[in-house]
Amino acid sequence: MLTTRMSCKEMFDNLVADKEKIDLKEKYLLSKAIKELKKKNSFPAHVKYEYKIPATRNNYIIFFYAANRHSVENPKVNHFCELFDDNNKRFILKWGVSPYSHCENSKPTLLRQIHAYTSHFFQRYKERFLKDESLMANDVACRYFSRNGNDYFPIDITTDINNNIEKYGMVGKKGFVVTDGFCCTNSCLEGTLSENRADDKVDAMLVIFTTFISKNEMSEKQYESIKKGKTELISKFLNDFETKYKGEEFVLYK
Repeated sequence: MLTTRMSCKEMFDNLVADKEKIDLKEKYLLSKAIKELKKKNSFPAHVKYEYKIPATRNNYIIFFYAANRHSVENPKVNHFCELFDDNNKRFILKWGVSPYSHCENSKPTLLRQIHAYTSHFFQRYKERFLKDESLMANDVACRYFSRNGNDYFPIDITTDINNNIEKYGMVGKKGFVVTDGFCCTNSCLEGTLSENRADDKVDAMLVIFTTFISKNEMSEKQYESIKKGKTELISKFLNDFETKYKGEEFVLYK
């Protein structure tokens, strides 16, 4: 069972181990979800189901989303895992991998990532983007993941994005550009250091999503700074792909 005392790598391995059962449950629920979506009077709409895996007792929310009535027969399907700490503070977990090299001479790998979303993050998303106080916490999460998918662009948080970066301890921090706006985050790497940085072993990365800035509420300065950061990131990725990653066989650390 997942706990907050686990390492990030252990959390990742637990979530990946659940994937096969989640995939089967999603297929099982699909026809039921379509029937429920057809009964909806307004769109966008979603339906959600709680599913606790018997073997691990990890608790998931599986949801089906239709942006309009035409997409009801082929809804977006997704899920997330709920995790509570010792003080009953709630986090929502998602996992993924991304290309990573910690220095110029290191072999590129696929880095394990855990994204942990705080309740505050989703409260701000509800207030600043959805603007619908009737939505419960899991409904807000369903809407966020359905709308923002996997399009995450990590950029540096600058004073143009948040002029209180020193006050809030955001110096040197990164945030993520998503479809609906900008996510402020804290992050850390787990692994072992070596005398030669090229021999470092990075096991996993934890990213904690702390708050959300709506695209519609950004100042012109914020918008232009975020747009510039995203453009520079895409340019760097394309350059790295051609020079550093091209022809490489990515390795996921064991």
